[in-house]
Amino acid sequence: MTEVPALRDGGVLLRAHTEADLDAVWEQCQDPDMQRFTTVPVPYAREDAAWFLEHVRRGWEDGSAASWAIEVDGRFAGSVDLRFGEGWASIGYGLHPWARGRGVMTTAAGLALGWGFGERDLVGVRWEALVGNTASRRVAERNGFLVEGTARGSSVARGQRHDAWIGSLLADEWRARRTTR
Repeated sequence: MTEVPALRDGGVLLRAHTEADLDAVWEQCQDPDMQRFTTVPVPYAREDAAWFLEHVRRGWEDGSAASWAIEVDGRFAGSVDLRFGEGWASIGYGLHPWARGRGVMTTAAGLALGWGFGERDLVGVRWEALVGNTASRRVAERNGFLVEGTARGSSVARGQRHDAWIGSLLADEWRARRTTR
């Protein structure tokens, strides 16, 4: 197994997913907002959570993705990932309902971005969310993403096309934000 770096900022810890996270992943994906704004299968079964944990492990092993479990107060709170390609990455994230509204995802995404720009020397990171997912958009904007527009019909979830907000963050923009704080 590839060593997953643990990253921490205050009370937010990014760590490797474990089999012990399976029930919490399953529970998170029962949430109507997760089902509305992401591509998780509906209904979401425990087998889907097991597949997700295996997919995360494979991404680290083959270098195609870096995915962390988010932990707050010793409890699984969600996931954040970077999926790599041609010097860029796409960021994805989802938070358990109990952890929302506390700045957890903004911090977790910032940790993942810092690692990606520092350790993987990324040129930039892409962000996408279904139109209407204002919580995801707030996290992206708070981390410096420029929301560049709406891509009509560009996102597919469970066989349906949806409009998506798209944005990007360049490495130089990330570094500039970090030195001006």
